[in-house]
Amino acid sequence: MADSIRAICAPKVIIMQSIEDTAEVAIQAGIPVQVDHHKVTGRKNWKYKAYATLAYMDRAREKGIDITVDQYSYCASATSLTSTIPNWAHEGGMPKLVERLKDSETRAKITEEMRKKFEKDLKVWSDVFVTTLTTQENAWAKGKNIQEIADKLGKDPFDTALDLLIEEDGHVRQLTFGMCEEDVEMIMKRPYVMIGSDGSTMPIDTTDVPHPRSYGTFPRVLSEYCRERKLFSLETAINKMTGMPAARIGLSDRGVIKVGMCADLVLFDPDTIKDTPTYAKPNVACEGILQVYVNGVLTAENGVHTGALAGKVLRRG
Repeated sequence: MADSIRAICAPKVIIMQSIEDTAEVAIQAGIPVQVDHHKVTGRKNWKYKAYATLAYMDRAREKGIDITVDQYSYCASATSLTSTIPNWAHEGGMPKLVERLKDSETRAKITEEMRKKFEKDLKVWSDVFVTTLTTQENAWAKGKNIQEIADKLGKDPFDTALDLLIEEDGHVRQLTFGMCEEDVEMIMKRPYVMIGSDGSTMPIDTTDVPHPRSYGTFPRVLSEYCRERKLFSLETAINKMTGMPAARIGLSDRGVIKVGMCADLVLFDPDTIKDTPTYAKPNVACEGILQVYVNGVLTAENGVHTGALAGKVLRRG
């Protein structure tokens, strides 16, 4: 079955291979599969590879394969700055990586491979922003892109990135603008695509500059993609972030409002809800959210936490 789906689809690329492999697992094991935070990064890949992956999954679903997708609503991703370094340099863990960066000969090899990869992917350091650092000495660099930091220091941006990793013992988080809005929209409109933040739980008073998805993912879908761009109805938007994911992972007592379900509720104004967190200032409360209940307990009101701790670890029974 996988071969018949593959025959009508895209050129052979890494992301297509990963989707094909995922579908193959579903076929061979007879299980449903989830493609997690689906996206296509890199300017050279915009506006065509996402079409290929979605065409493949459309056809797979037509063939009876139970494959669904989730996505976050931003054009930037977030990960460790070490992700820019060739895979072989990571062998042995972080201490060994930092040791290799300190060795001039090995560092030269790493830098050369990084430059070639940047050129191939049309990647630029001005798209890579530093979000988290561990030392006070480098705290000034939070929220700035690598090219900006390099210009301030009078250094090559590759050297700037590697020096930061050495000084921070490898613990540098980055935010990278690697996707385009057309692809984000196209993926989101698919009826089998649900919304997930792919973010961490972050305090509102953090001193870091994390990805705004930790604060604004769901209000952004409701305000930007539903209300403003009219990609789908309000009911569809809500289902993409509540009922669909709850059903997909087997949470039978959550995801919809009815008698006997856990009362995880958000009271919001559909006309004013807005994702106020930005890339420059992500740690702010969103507008238009009046009340949040967790397990029936009022947990936030008008953007302020009540102090209630009514959540619990969820287990599939």
